[in-house]
This record gives sequence, structure tokens and C-alpha cells, in this order.
Amino acid sequence: MSGNEIRLPNGYPWTAQQFLDHYLNPPASGTPAPVPVDMSWYMSEEPGRYYHPGMFKIIEDVIKRRDLAPDTYNLLDFVPNGNIEDPSLRAGISHYTKDMSSADYRTRALVFGSESARISGQVVVNQDGSKTFKGIEIRPFNTDFNFGPKGGGLLFEEARARAKQLYDPQSRGVSYDIPFVGAGRTYDAFSDSQLTAAVRRESRSPGSSRPWLLPSVTTAPTPAVDEYRRFLDQTNGKPAAPPNQVSSDTSVRRLTRRYGDNASAPIPDASAPAAPFVCPVLDTPPTVFPIGSLGWLA
Repeated sequence: MSGNEIRLPNGYPWTAQQFLDHYLNPPASGTPAPVPVDMSWYMSEEPGRYYHPGMFKIIEDVIKRRDLAPDTYNLLDFVPNGNIEDPSLRAGISHYTKDMSSADYRTRALVFGSESARISGQVVVNQDGSKTFKGIEIRPFNTDFNFGPKGGGLLFEEARARAKQLYDPQSRGVSYDIPFVGAGRTYDAFSDSQLTAAVRRESRSPGSSRPWLLPSVTTAPTPAVDEYRRFLDQTNGKPAAPPNQVSSDTSVRRLTRRYGDNASAPIPDASAPAAPFVCPVLDTPPTVFPIGSLGWLA
């Protein structure tokens, strides 16, 4: 997909313009339907590509420990009360400042902004004290789309405030959820020394490795149209269809009434003319970008 397209769980793309329009044109009920994003797409060579195990404090803590008996442990064994919400299992990325020269930078900044992900998996402590990590998976947390404050610091909050003034001066837009559907990035087994070497190499020579650093996969199943429709049914207050049945198309139409039924709609024409999009920046005059290169919003 192009740098201005984001894949939904049904396999079809939404552009950054559609995410913005969905916010600015809420339904009569007042609450826009969530817009799910394909997690496998996100975690492949798309916005979530920048996550890697070395970013998570729990991994650093486990590698540093020298008091562990040889055994197989779950990462949850190393957090108080096995709390899955422990901060050490979490790492964040600011798409506002990450890899600003990339083709998808402005779309990442608009739709995803500052995000975070959780790590899970096991570690095997070997007889010699070395450690092998197995079944490590990184999955992004669900997010939302709006121009409200997110505690990102003065620089980012001022930019978001300017964006709101430019694109939603009358405060008619309504925040909506962006849940991730599917699988995250799962790593092949790797040792503590392999991860340490990869992090060191990337630190000394940024960009010399793939962003995720170590061999891993993102599962890309057949477009999950059924799962997508069941999710929308639940969101819209309908009984969820059984796993072996497909819900009615009405939920999909509610989400995509302005753009057609995404389960059968043609891929949007990326070469179509686009309205101008003004990118707010600090302490300089606004810069004008085509809508296909959105930025500085989330």
C-alpha cells in the first residue's frame, strides 16, 4: 500500500482523508463507529515496524538478572502479581518524531500519533546463565482519533491545538476508537547476546538493520471480513453473530456509508485529485501538503 493508505481488517484501505472525514462527520447518534485496523498490516513494514524487544524494560531487567535458576519462565513471572498492565511490559513510539523522512511519516503522525505496545512471551534460563527468549510477541494497544490533549508535552500539545483550530475550529468532530484486529509481530527464538548485539549495532549505525532488529513474522491471514462485521455488530449494539456465521451488512454500511461497502468496494484511486491539507508547525508559517501526505495530527 502507499504511504497514505491504512489497511482495515477486511483487506481494503482507508486513506488518511477518510480517517479525518470520519471524525469531522459524526452520525446523528453522535458517536462515530470505531474504525478497526489490521494489526498484522500495522506490525509488518508499516507504522508498528519500529517496535522491537530491546525497547521493553522487562526484557532489559530479565537479561540483567543473575539470580535465576535454570528453568522456563513467563515474562509475567517477573512483574508484581503477574499484572499484565505493568509498565515494564509496555513501550511507546511517537510517530510525530520517528523517522520523519519516511514516505508514511505524515499519515502515521495523523492517524496514530504517540502510541504504545505490549510484549509477551517466555524466557528460558540455561545452565550457563544465558537466556533464550521464545514466543515473544509485540502487540499494539488500541488507540483513538481526536485532537484532544494527550499529555505529549508542550511542543506536541501546541501542535495538536493548532491542528484542531485549523481542521475543527467549531469543535464538531467526535473522537472515535481505532482498535487493532489480528496478530502482532512474533519473533523467532533469540538469545540475550543476539538481542544485545542487534541493539548495539542499531545504536552505532541507525538504519543499518530492519527496524524490528531480529527475525520475526507478522501473520497476514485471509482478510477477516466475518470478524470485522461481528466486531461492528457488537459496537453498534447488535447481538454478535456466532463465529461460524456472517453478520448482516448493515453494520458495515454504518461505518462506510460515505465510502461504500468496504467488503466489496474497489480500492480508492490514489491518483485522484486531493484537497489541500495544511500541516501545522510551530514558530513558522503553515506548510501546505496535499491530503495524501498528512501530518502532525492524531
